[in-house]
This record gives sequence, structure tokens and C-alpha cells, in this order.
Amino acid sequence: MELIFILRDLLVLLALPTLALSALLSLPLLVREPATWQSRFFQVLAGLAMAGFVLDLLLRFLFAGGSPWLHSAYGLLAVLILYGVSGLEPGGWLRSSLSKAPERIGPYFFWASFVGFLLWWRFIETGR
Repeated sequence: MELIFILRDLLVLLALPTLALSALLSLPLLVREPATWQSRFFQVLAGLAMAGFVLDLLLRFLFAGGSPWLHSAYGLLAVLILYGVSGLEPGGWLRSSLSKAPERIGPYFFWASFVGFLLWWRFIETGR
């Protein structure tokens, strides 16, 4: 059972430096479009954050009697922003559902990484 808690802590803590790295790597995307590897990296990052959030929420509700609402709100906002922007790449689920897709998606990757980093930091801080 302790292994699950260690896995949760690793996922949650691994997402923070990965989000910081993503924001740094996405800085040039303010003026250009992402390469294929950057889109894939962002999708993996969104999946990592989603897995960490879901595992944290499940363990808190099953073993700790619940999760503080602010902790859950920060995590959910971070995951929704990252997941939504990961669907903006060409052929992505969000891009195909929009009536007028954005012409440039590079800035979205940077801002989602930056805001996701800040929200994830608060997610960790409020979860203590």
C-alpha cells in the first residue's frame, strides 16, 4: 500500500519540474509553431499531470477522508488547461471541434505550460 503513495508523490513531484521545463522549451513558441516532438512532449506532460491528479484524488478520498476543495480546484484547472491545449495540434480533438481553429498554436503551448506550472505548484502547496 505504501508503494501507491510513493508513486503518487513521485508523479505529482515529477510534473512540477517537467512543467517548468516545458515552459522553458516553449518560450520560442511565442514566435513560431511547435515541432512534432514538442506537441508529443506536451501531450505526455498533460497525461502525466492527469495521472498524478487522479491518483492523488483517489488516494485522498479513499484513505484521507477527502480532499480540500482548493487543492482539487488547482489540480483540476491545471489538468484541464494542459489537456485542452494538447488537443490544439493539427488533427487534435479540440482543433477539429472548433468552428474557427487558431492560426498559431505556439503561444498556447507556452502559456498553458507557464500557467500550468503555477497552478500545479499551488496544487502541491495546498495538498500538504
